[in-house]
Amino acid sequence: MKKNEKYAAVGLIAIVAFAFVAFQQGWLDQYLNPPQARVITDEIKSDYQKGIGRWNVLETVTDSLDPATVRTSATNYKLYWYSRQGLQWIYHETGNNKYVSLTPADGGHLWVVVAIPSGQAFYVDYQKIVSINQYVDAYEYVDVDGDGVREYAFKYSMKGQPIPNSGYPSITFLGFLITYDSSFTGLNDIANETAIGGSTTTKFKSYYLAFSAAKKGVAIWKIEAKITSTDESKIRLKKLNVPGLGYLDGSAFSKIYTASDYRYVYTISNNFDGALYVKHPSNALNEYDMTLGLEYTLSNGDDILVTLTVYYLVAQTEASTSTTDSFYAQYS
Repeated sequence: MKKNEKYAAVGLIAIVAFAFVAFQQGWLDQYLNPPQARVITDEIKSDYQKGIGRWNVLETVTDSLDPATVRTSATNYKLYWYSRQGLQWIYHETGNNKYVSLTPADGGHLWVVVAIPSGQAFYVDYQKIVSINQYVDAYEYVDVDGDGVREYAFKYSMKGQPIPNSGYPSITFLGFLITYDSSFTGLNDIANETAIGGSTTTKFKSYYLAFSAAKKGVAIWKIEAKITSTDESKIRLKKLNVPGLGYLDGSAFSKIYTASDYRYVYTISNNFDGALYVKHPSNALNEYDMTLGLEYTLSNGDDILVTLTVYYLVAQTEASTSTTDSFYAQYS
């Protein structure tokens, strides 16, 4: 056999082998059995009603505060299709308009994993995703692929889906992202509280949060009020208004003591899951009330520094950053 004939024979064997594997795995179904030519029998339909079979899976991901803005797959976000058997995650496909096959072992559910690539300034709006997608039964914030980074995985029920008479049934996952305000204005500047006097009295400071632009948000994870004094009787936190939570009583805060101050700390969540997502939609007042109520019992000469700090999470990295403002509480 001549060399070129040998190479041709080897190539032919490789092509035949690939074609066999592709046929066995169903990779060529949409080409060999185009949807319009595939008749769904009653038996096949019965399996589909249990979430078993081959599906055409579609996705569209938009901005939560600007639904007309469609985000770009594989650039702004990545979407993966998985199933799960026990603790085992089984990868199927990535992206839009794909085909996946589910077996009885998959329990009638497909898992949709949404991740934000490095350098992209977006949060996954998991709460809106759960509320909008009627077939999403639950979600998990979990490291699906073992790379040390957690992603949002949405448990999508394939049971009871509409089944056509021919072709492949399809489902559409609706995703939502929040644009992170990397130039967040944060807390406003408050003047000193003067002439408080020595009687026990409660006063309020008109704090608010502001954004650099509309259609953006931040994920708040912790709030701290620091009193630069070692005498806790001087100033007590009575209440703090938090956007989306309302007024929190001082008793809801933990207390931390140091050699030079004491602090009231309210922790919401130290990661993306459970953080407080404050959003600034279009045509809304850019002042999100954080009125601070403090009870004073000062002595002559007291001039105590009070610092309010709001900690929030940087999109994609989950690193913490903050906005802060201070004022002096003065006896006279």
